[in-house]
Amino acid sequence: MRTRMAEKADFPAVMELYYEASDAMVGTPYDCCWRRGGHPSEEFVAGLIDDGAMMVAMDGEQVIGAVGIDHDLGHDYGRLPWLVDVAEEQTAVIHLLVIDQAWRGRGLSRELLLACLDESRVRGLISARLDATANNKPAICLYESEGFEIVGADSVDVGFEEPVPFVVMELVL
Repeated sequence: MRTRMAEKADFPAVMELYYEASDAMVGTPYDCCWRRGGHPSEEFVAGLIDDGAMMVAMDGEQVIGAVGIDHDLGHDYGRLPWLVDVAEEQTAVIHLLVIDQAWRGRGLSRELLLACLDESRVRGLISARLDATANNKPAICLYESEGFEIVGADSVDVGFEEPVPFVVMELVL
């Protein structure tokens, strides 16, 4: 596996990863509430790619993973008790880590996360922040094993009957 920043030509393959992952998670204990036609939206993913804010994992010419990395603290991140007080532009906000179904269980989520953190350090960023649905124990365990700490928990209305609980995590780079 090698990683690189996504290019416009990667968009269809990246969206297919999100579609397949969202379809596969519905009704499972690890459902992170991604939905085809909902979140992540095509506009959001295209924007990340256009802004040079999406990294892809490659096997040869095949996109097998993706992750967004920008500075957008989003909805209520600003009110959380962060470990370090830094400006948005000094923060890597990690979004939407996904690995192709056929490649799961091989440690590629960790490799892609580490590549994302390396890129953040190269950019001189001070903090990496992310969120995960509270039921996604494998993702939370991965992030904690790489030094992320839970700084808060909340719930967000993503269009389901009930708000979805999530945790917000930070790693000081």
